[in-house]
Amino acid sequence: MRKYRELGEVIRTLPPVGLREPANFGYLQYTHRLELSGPVVKLGGLWADIDFDVTDEDVRNLRQHVSRQLADRV
Repeated sequence: MRKYRELGEVIRTLPPVGLREPANFGYLQYTHRLELSGPVVKLGGLWADIDFDVTDEDVRNLRQHVSRQLADRV
């Protein structure tokens, strides 16, 4: 619990522009739900026939772009 308080204090002292970086990791707040939701269902090969050319880097860039847009609204 102490670590959460320390983290909260650090975040509260950030200037507005400094909040953009933590906002890029906003998806982390949902990871605990994944841990509690039960086993992961593997869908291997589900899209194997579809020409879907998206890399992990593409997804990462899109996630960061959306996070920045959300942070700008705050």
